[in-house]
This record gives sequence, structure tokens and C-alpha cells, in this order.
Amino acid sequence: MAHANVRTSGMVSSMWKVLLQRLTGKTSTTAKTERSVDPVDPVDPVDPPEVLPVRDWKWLVTSWDGFHREAGLRQIRSSQSIERLASIIVRLNDWVPQVRAAARDAFADYLTPEYGPWLIAKTPAILALEQRRREDHGVTIQKLEALLATPECLAQTTAAFETSRGACTRLFFRVLAQTKRADELEAFLVASLHHADFSVRRAALGRAMALPLASAQKAIAYGLASNSSILRRLSFLQAIELQTDRTRLIEDFLTDPSSAARSTALWAARKYGVDPLQVLQAQLAGEIPATKARWLGVLGLAQSLGMAIPQGWMNAALSQNSGEVRSLVLSLEGEGRPDLLIAAIADPSRPVFEAGVRGLRPQPWKVIESAFSAQLETLWPALTASRRQALLELMPKWTQAGYLLQQLSRTPAEPSVLEQLRAWVYGQTYSITDRETSESERARVVAKLTALEKDGVLPKGSVARLT
Repeated sequence: MAHANVRTSGMVSSMWKVLLQRLTGKTSTTAKTERSVDPVDPVDPVDPPEVLPVRDWKWLVTSWDGFHREAGLRQIRSSQSIERLASIIVRLNDWVPQVRAAARDAFADYLTPEYGPWLIAKTPAILALEQRRREDHGVTIQKLEALLATPECLAQTTAAFETSRGACTRLFFRVLAQTKRADELEAFLVASLHHADFSVRRAALGRAMALPLASAQKAIAYGLASNSSILRRLSFLQAIELQTDRTRLIEDFLTDPSSAARSTALWAARKYGVDPLQVLQAQLAGEIPATKARWLGVLGLAQSLGMAIPQGWMNAALSQNSGEVRSLVLSLEGEGRPDLLIAAIADPSRPVFEAGVRGLRPQPWKVIESAFSAQLETLWPALTASRRQALLELMPKWTQAGYLLQQLSRTPAEPSVLEQLRAWVYGQTYSITDRETSESERARVVAKLTALEKDGVLPKGSVARLT
């Protein structure tokens, strides 16, 4: 039995050998020949290693693989260029900590005066890192400021300060301010009060308050005369703390054209015992203003105190070219003068029109219906879509629909009228509650809308939803 098993296994083995020889294309004869030719068994051939393509730093630093980006930042340090610097700045905010560390090392290569112009050119990108909030970049920005403050870079920093705006300007201002000697700082801060960037003017005023009193008062005097209402207000707050004769300054600021400055002056008046009503009465007893700024100051103070202005002043103000002045008169006197408000909706000035709409909104419809409807009939053909909508909303709801239906019957071929009627229907989310439109008018409007719905002009169910 054992002998039979050996024989069987030998047969199976022979079958497998034949099968392998067929698969490899070799017979036992060829195998023997090969062995006879080369008595030493050859080593199985090994495929040559795959040669990876050489990647340049541009590909590496933008790869999705963090190892590639880190390798690219090592390769990028082989030479310096502004293009390479831009790529390094991007990687300073990489999401992989090791890549950020490699970028900081590469960025350090540029922290020499030789590369100052490149760093100044890329300052917006460097400051933008702070907004990403992935890591605190304060150390990087401090190193940049330290470099820009060196004597070799000061001239370039000064030139950039003159022409830049925004966050870059504030950085250059900090750098230059810290490099000034005590005898140079006053002149620098006073000059900075004239800078085109408001944030620099504001920072310069704040820094000037730390100067000796005489120098600080020079800066305050400039701020008080500034066109910027914010700078005037800040200078006013500083002035009333430093000056002993505050009364005159507070009286002047009570009629400042800026509402924020007037509010601050009213606060100061209460604190230091100045009567703003006396100031207003003195102004109204004087000559009628000749400038827009004085008009806004006096009328604004009257509005803050809730005081009426003389008829002569009101007539003169309504004839001013400034829409701000005319709109302020409407805010003061419009509540008791609906005729002024109705006239205002025909004014081409946007502030005057909006003041007229605001004043008409709380007026009872019965009081203004006749004059308003007549004015609207005159204005309607030339009104813009936004003005039409604003004036329609002053009417009761069913009256609005009735007016649009009236316009549709007059110009049935005008698509804009039909579109506005459809928009009105779509805009009514809930059933209409209107106690001012008469029942007969409401029934007439509903009947016309129902007819339009049957004709397919309005969507089905519109009237049911409105009623």
C-alpha cells in the first residue's frame, strides 16, 4: 500500500512539472540543455528600480502631500527670489505644523536688509496671515518690523508709508514712530496727521497725547479743524480734558455738522454746565447760515432739543441746494406739515424723498389721501420702480391693488404694470386686513382680481388667499 502511495504522488508531481513546462514554454529537454550550457544556476533577473521624475520646488510646495511640501521648502532655499518668497509666505500658514516650521526657517533667509524691498512688497500677504487664525504669526510680524526699522531699510519704509493704505500703513507707522528720537517724534506725528489714511491720522493723534502739553495742543488744534468728524470728535474729547476754558469749545461743537460730534458736545454740556438751549437761541437770533455745515449744525441741534425753528429759517432751509439740509427741515417740521411731505416725494434728491416717505408713513390716510393721490398721478409715469413701490406702501392694502388695476386699465399693453400687480399679489403672504379702504372699493377690486385670475393672468387661488 505504501509503495502504491509513493507511485501515485510521483505521478501527480510529474503532471505538475509538465503543466509548468507548458506554461513557461520550456520542455524537460530544453531545461536540460540550459543546465548543460550553464552549470551555474542563473540568478532570476530583477526589474530595474523605477526612476521617479525630478520635481521642482514649485510642484513640491503646492503638493497635497505634506512631505512633498516640506521637501519643497528645503529645496526652495537654494536661492532667493520674490516668487519663492511668495510661496514661503503661503506655507507659513500651512495646516501641517512641520511644514509651517520649515516655512519659518525659509522665511528667515529673507530677514536681511538686502531683501527689504521684497518684504515691503509682500507686507499685505504677511499681514493677511493674522486673519487666517491657524497660528499666532505675531513673532513673524515682529521680526519683519525689526528689519524695517533698521537704518538700511528706513528710507524704503518711509517711501512705502507715504503711498500705502490700511493695515500696511499702520505697520509702517508703528515702525517709523519707534525709530524717531524725542526731538523728531513731534514733527513726525504732526506730519502723520495729514496722511491720506484715516487710521494713521487717528493713531497719530493718540500718540501725540503722550507728547508735552504744547505739542499735544498743536495736534489737538489740527484735529479740531479736520474734515473728519471722527477726528474732530476725538480731538474734542482730548481738548476738554486739557483746556481750562471749555465753555467756548463746547458751545462751538454743539452746532457741529456731525451728529456724533453734537451728541458728544451735548454730553459735555451736561457735565460742565453749559446750556445748549441758550446756544440754539443765540444761533437762531443771528444771521441765517450761509454754509451747508452751519445749516446742519443749527438744525441738528434744534432736532436734538426738540425745538421748532422760525418760519424764515425754514423757508430759507427748504431753498438750499443741499438735500441733507432740506431733508433735515422735513424731519423737524414735517409732522405738522403734510403738504411739505407730499411736495418732498417729488424731489429728485434721495434724502429728501426718503424723508418725505418717512414723514408720510404715520400720517392718517384720510388726511393725506386727496393731495397724495393727485401728486402720485402726476409723478407715476416717470417714477423708478423703487420709488413706485415706496409710495404704494403708503396706501392701504386694497387701495394699492385698486391703484395698480387703474394703471393696468389705462395701459394694458405696458408689461411693467402687470408685473407690478403680480408682484403685489405674490407679496401678500396672508389675508389682507384693511379698515381704511371702503367696502365698495374692496368689492370692486376683488371682482377685477377674480376676473384676471379666471383669464389666467394671476395664479389660481390668489383671490382666495388675499381675502
